Amino acid sequence: MKSKKYAAILLASILTASLFLTGCDTYDNFLAEFFEKSDQKETTVKIGVFEPLTGADAKGAEAEIRGIELAHELFPKVLGFPVELVYSDNQSDVQAAVPAAQSLVDQNVSIVLGSYKSVLTLAGSDIFAEAQLPAIGVTCTNPIITQTSDYYFRVCYVDAFQGNSAAKYVLEHLGLDSAAALQLEDDDYAGAMIEQFVDKITRTTGDTERVSVIEYPEKTEDFTAYFEMIQTTGASAVFFPSDAEQADEVLYQAHEGGYDFQWIGIEDWERLPEVNLNPLRDSAVYLDGVSYIAGFDDSAQMSDMTQTFLRAYQKKYGTEEKPTNAVALGFDAYLLALRAIEEAGTFDQGTILSSKLSSVFEMPGATGSITLNAQGDPIKEVVIEQYSKTQPKPVFTSVPVWGQ
Repeated sequence: MKSKKYAAILLASILTASLFLTGCDTYDNFLAEFFEKSDQKETTVKIGVFEPLTGADAKGAEAEIRGIELAHELFPKVLGFPVELVYSDNQSDVQAAVPAAQSLVDQNVSIVLGSYKSVLTLAGSDIFAEAQLPAIGVTCTNPIITQTSDYYFRVCYVDAFQGNSAAKYVLEHLGLDSAAALQLEDDDYAGAMIEQFVDKITRTTGDTERVSVIEYPEKTEDFTAYFEMIQTTGASAVFFPSDAEQADEVLYQAHEGGYDFQWIGIEDWERLPEVNLNPLRDSAVYLDGVSYIAGFDDSAQMSDMTQTFLRAYQKKYGTEEKPTNAVALGFDAYLLALRAIEEAGTFDQGTILSSKLSSVFEMPGATGSITLNAQGDPIKEVVIEQYSKTQPKPVFTSVPVWGQ
């Protein structure tokens, strides 16, 4: 009886004092602060994994999930609580993605990671925004994702950012102040990157005539005329944002025609050694010296967390298998979620978590230091790789500069 009496007196004293404590303006606020913390002693923090676990995109999503799970194994707790990954299968289908997103809301996850494929991500975006549930995209590059939602963020750079990085490579590594860009007519995807490429070089040089953009029509088979146009401009560096299949044909024809340009491609050029199926063509000959933008390279020391990631990956999967960019980005997405929760000091207030994500600055990740801009997109280092025959190696790291 005596101990209960003292406990009652103590609680009454605390309740009275709470009226004067900063941050506890009302009695109800105090109760929430005092008792919710007591209730959370056995709480598990839930992080949603919004991915296609089945269907046509399941294979593509595996790398993202592998990175998320690896990070979870290394960092299984946040704020002293265990973290549980809650999976919701969007089935590689836009219609199925809506109830899959709602399922994560209903299960009270704190933050969502995913989805693979921008269209699937967009399908769940409104559901998460309505629930004020922050989400982090891993490899979804469509700029609309973060432009249309205050609750969606991402760890991968948007497509257009590759153009800025290619321009920095031309200016800072190659030491050139002019270039050309080759583009398929009416290709908005390539056009967005070339726009950034032109803008960066124009702002740096102060000359709007430093970049010549050469367009070719769809189904072009012979590129000789376009090589001649490029040569006429006097440019030696050519930025060519295309898929690997188209690039393979263009690079082969340029080499055979004796056009010695310094080609710069995009992330998909990582597949170049695989796409040539013609036994009469030697990829090692015409790929040699070709450069492309890579989001991640396991031989490049992007940050202290890069080595942590690589050691964990090699321990689990062996040294023969190299992690892909998507694995590293999945790893970073999980780290970003933990960072937001730690900064917020809570895991059940979506608006607070979103505000903390918006202010992330220089978070060390596997893919480098990550800062999120006002749009929710990352400002981060980008690696430029160059083929030595068919083996890529990092030759330049594009380090972002504020306002540029």
